[in-house]
Amino acid sequence: MLEKGKMSAYQMGLLMYPLILATGFITLPVTAGEYAKNDLWMTPLVASICGLISVLTAIRLHELYPKQTPIQYSTRIAGKIPGKILGIAYYLLITSISGTVTRQYADFVTGNFLFKTPILLVIFSILLLAAFAVRGGVEMIARSATIFTPFFILPTFFLLFLIPDLDVRNLFPVLHHGWVPVLKGAAMPQAWFSEYFLISFFLPYLTDPQKGRKWGVLSLSAAIMSLTYVNIITLFLLGVDSSNKMYPILVAFRYISLGNFFENLESLLLAMWVLGNFVKIGGFYYTAALSLAQCLSLSDYRPVVFPVGLLIMAFSLWGLPTFAATAIYNRFIIPFELPLMLTVIPLLLLLTAIFKRKALGKGGAEQ
Repeated sequence: MLEKGKMSAYQMGLLMYPLILATGFITLPVTAGEYAKNDLWMTPLVASICGLISVLTAIRLHELYPKQTPIQYSTRIAGKIPGKILGIAYYLLITSISGTVTRQYADFVTGNFLFKTPILLVIFSILLLAAFAVRGGVEMIARSATIFTPFFILPTFFLLFLIPDLDVRNLFPVLHHGWVPVLKGAAMPQAWFSEYFLISFFLPYLTDPQKGRKWGVLSLSAAIMSLTYVNIITLFLLGVDSSNKMYPILVAFRYISLGNFFENLESLLLAMWVLGNFVKIGGFYYTAALSLAQCLSLSDYRPVVFPVGLLIMAFSLWGLPTFAATAIYNRFIIPFELPLMLTVIPLLLLLTAIFKRKALGKGGAEQ
């Protein structure tokens, strides 16, 4: 195995929470609200089906191939050449998404707080920090998530101070336009939830693999409830106008004011954004480096960490040259690309593996 470190299933669950929602809190209410209008609070519930399939598929594949990641067992299921091609496709996808996440982080920071800071400096600093964490191994990634995830969650509770300003009537009429707008609004969140398949890169390193299913589902449930909560708060505060805001949750934090003293809390959102995205970028960065090392059959993934970081930086700058390009990519490509690669293809791999086992009359898990 390329990785000697270990993590617990509990740490894996904490890691996956910001891995999904670090960017989800900022961007998903906008696209969901554009289609679903006042029913945007339903979109995480509908989209969660994709996430649940991804989690259960990853768990079952791990049970069949307990010591391997998707890069490794894809060659055993699909054959050597198709499996290698699929492994390279996963590496490129994860690297590309890492670049997208990094660009979203940098756009938010430079567009709302550090106006005069070059975007290259913001991207370079977070990737350099993440690179040191990735070189530290899965244990460092896990411990970072254990420390930072509670601080990432904490600022969302400050939204409860908005209760006097919330208008429950914005919720009605429920399903006035039917289910079709809700399903359209759920396309973006389901892409985010499909990223839960990435637990398959961490399952081989669990100290308690029998708890992987439990904490995978619990992490997914927490993500669903948190996104629903944020959607409801923004809907009650801004109404259907939430889809016209670039960052509805930022607007919500700016609304918070207690006695003309406890206000201007968008700094908390920035802190939450930095901590959450450090964990998210670190998690994607680690899986990208591990994937490349396994594709190249290396004995250690650490030599490729910094080259992969440079490629992630290239994707974030050249692949998405403007904020508009990032928005177009998120709206029209991500909703199809991620569910296909992280839900549909893994499910096909699982069905193929089960069929091959039945055809060969094998039982038990392969080592």
